[in-house]
Amino acid sequence: MLIKVLLSLALLIPFFPTLAKPTEGAWAAEHIFSQDNCEQILQPIVNGDISLEQLTNPILTTQTEIKEQVDLFTEMHQCLDEGTASQIDDRERIRTLLEYFLIFAGGLDTPTAETTLDLELLEISSDPGVVNIRDEAGIEAPEGYIFVRSYTSREAMPPLLRRAFEGPDVAGVTILSRYIAVIAEDKKTWPQRALQLQTLPETTSHELIHAYVNSTLVPLNFNLPTWFSEGLAIYFSGSEKIHKVVTPNFTIRNSSTEDYQLYDTAFRYLEARHGPERLLELINRSIEGADPSALYQDLGIGDDQQLLTQAGAWSRQRNNLARGGIVVVALIAVLLLWRLAPEYNCQNCGHTGRKKDLIDEVYCPNCKRPYERAVPW
Repeated sequence: MLIKVLLSLALLIPFFPTLAKPTEGAWAAEHIFSQDNCEQILQPIVNGDISLEQLTNPILTTQTEIKEQVDLFTEMHQCLDEGTASQIDDRERIRTLLEYFLIFAGGLDTPTAETTLDLELLEISSDPGVVNIRDEAGIEAPEGYIFVRSYTSREAMPPLLRRAFEGPDVAGVTILSRYIAVIAEDKKTWPQRALQLQTLPETTSHELIHAYVNSTLVPLNFNLPTWFSEGLAIYFSGSEKIHKVVTPNFTIRNSSTEDYQLYDTAFRYLEARHGPERLLELINRSIEGADPSALYQDLGIGDDQQLLTQAGAWSRQRNNLARGGIVVVALIAVLLLWRLAPEYNCQNCGHTGRKKDLIDEVYCPNCKRPYERAVPW
């Protein structure tokens, strides 16, 4: 009898792993991507149902759409990672575009505690910079969400994103058209927290202007001149911190603090020459035509470099005038002080005053004694 039982158990041994771990077996089956099922998963990219333009500028208007897209793109990304997509020519580019979406929409490669996601609809956003470009300049808001992801540190960021934050002064980055990353570190002191409360909204506003313009333009052709792109963001948001933009070619625009000051100066110069209302009209035309030359052609300026040169000269002239005004005010102040300074100091009683107040030009009006001049005016 015992032998029969042992034989029965031996026959069941091959089935033990499946019986013991049904969940693990099911999970593994769902995540094994063969050549056949990857071809099916990637078919929307192969046949053009999902284009490069859609991957660069994903227009999603509900959170249900976002979840569905995250699920689909996760599978596509896995297939590309495992090398089962030989039928796709531009594989690395598509893989990077999918990864950016999963980083921003799904929080890929970052612990949940170290990142947060805000979804911005530019049509209804109350951000001051967005209000300026939408309501003041009259540029129609692009449809769909902007993904604003905050990180507690650079170290918490996925490797693909971290390279854009290599500079210690970089406060925010706009990726392609709809992805924004900002650093919201846990500051230890009250002054640091107070400063961050002031600067973080400005940083986000600056990046939202980039996203607004980039997603308004044809997504694969929004590589505008840096002076225009950054100057516009500064002009509408008021933020002059260092920011970066990752273009459709995955290159990073780098600018120095001096560059940012010059870009800001260029727009202040254009406003001084055109007037605020006319400048807003020209900004609208520049974005619609993806051509910033409309901003300076009417001023007899031939190209971007000439504009920046003239703006720099205008700024220096203004600074010189301001310094000259300070010198004049200082001289006037000295003269007034000289005129108001006492002309005598009576050493008998300490009274001070003007000579015209002396009695017979000799006696102190306070103690009626001859004064002794102590202050040589």
